Amino acid sequence: MKPVLATLASMIALAFAASVDAAGQYETIDYYVQQMIAQANASDAIGVQTFREQMENLRRPEAGDSAKAQPFRQQGLEQLARNNLKEALTAFRQAFITDPADPEIAGQLGQTYLRLHRFKEAERLSVYALSLAPARSATWLVLGEVYGQTGDAHRAAGAFTNAYRFAKDPPQLAEQLRQLAATSNVEAVRAGAQQTLQSTRPDPNPKPAATPVLVPQPAPTTSVAPTVAPKPSPNAGDTALADAASAGKSTVAGAVFGSLKRGLENLTGQPNGATPASDSSRPQALNADSPGQRIYQQSIPLTCLIVTFRNGKTDNLGSGLLVSTDGLVITNNHVVEKADNLAVKCGERESAASVRKRSKEPDLALLATSLQVKNSFVLNETYNQDLIGRDVFVIGNPYGLEGTFSTGVISGLREIEGVRYIQISAPVSPGNSGGPVILRDGTVIGIAAMGLKAGQNLNFAIASTEVIASRLFDPTRMKSRPLSGK
Repeated sequence: MKPVLATLASMIALAFAASVDAAGQYETIDYYVQQMIAQANASDAIGVQTFREQMENLRRPEAGDSAKAQPFRQQGLEQLARNNLKEALTAFRQAFITDPADPEIAGQLGQTYLRLHRFKEAERLSVYALSLAPARSATWLVLGEVYGQTGDAHRAAGAFTNAYRFAKDPPQLAEQLRQLAATSNVEAVRAGAQQTLQSTRPDPNPKPAATPVLVPQPAPTTSVAPTVAPKPSPNAGDTALADAASAGKSTVAGAVFGSLKRGLENLTGQPNGATPASDSSRPQALNADSPGQRIYQQSIPLTCLIVTFRNGKTDNLGSGLLVSTDGLVITNNHVVEKADNLAVKCGERESAASVRKRSKEPDLALLATSLQVKNSFVLNETYNQDLIGRDVFVIGNPYGLEGTFSTGVISGLREIEGVRYIQISAPVSPGNSGGPVILRDGTVIGIAAMGLKAGQNLNFAIASTEVIASRLFDPTRMKSRPLSGK
């Protein structure tokens, strides 16, 4: 029997790995799920909906044989009802192998792992099931129990809240939560369920609405959708998108950016509108000896968060950089290639955007915006061995964490499929695509484009000299000022 179980376990691992690879990296899926939990805990319905849409836009795995999977699923349900957990697990595993694209099968497999107290497997299968059906209440309920069983009452409450939000029968779901709050032998499960019940209970004595008070928002913001790996564009050449100044698009972009601000507040634990408490032990003035601080302060207003929309929903995020005083932005083509509409946020300024030019090789796109700035980034055309070992600074939005600043060195010069790249050791993650790689003098030596997952900090930027050679835009439109403090 043991060899059979081992073989089955191997099959389920391979099926799960293949399914997650088809739907998107597990880390990406989990990021969306955690953001939906954070937004639920903050009672931010718009935020939950934004990240739900991101989940729904993920590429789904190919459907298996549903007809063959259903008998195994039925066996699993029958065994689960009899509390024959090992038999139920075997049946659900077989059903999952047969059809890994069925969210009910994946969710029920996760539920069985939960009842077997195999919490890691339960979490992973539940997260994966939510990538297939982000609004499946039963899966959120299981995930809440998983977090509660592992002692995380806060995340349990957020998952329970989403279970209630998406429930087809909210009173019935509330009764399930009341049972958990009253009978669970795990304190974090009880606390999470009770917190959800309190947050979803209507106020018997509602207070009249107060006069709204405008509170300054924290400067940095956050978002979600990490960029995907570069893919060849099916239509090379210049392609114009819809009019970037449409009022409808601006409204959607504003709603997204508002949700992103609330997302950062949830991640940092700061209330809406709060500013971080000052620490008297930290130097408050700019350190004149720190090139990193100088570069960050001068470059962050010129570095852009790019939000793409497809079929009326937010689809992708990436990074970009302003290269002219009249609002031209350079990014990677793979960031925007599938977009119906675009919006950018450079520093604290927002604008709708449109694609003016694009190219497949090198992987670049030029965006037009309504932004007017006094200065822009300047591309540095240097490309020789003297660059190796020089310090570089990268600004971008990895996994939606806007304005993230990292450092490293130039590790090498590489030509890949006829395109000149600069290899860097600075950390680069999905969401950095299209962002600037900056030298100590403030000039841009490359555009972050890709990384090798097999290694550690093996990341690549399209060389600026390649960007200029592509004739994507007129480089005489770039305008800079001396780097302050240099």
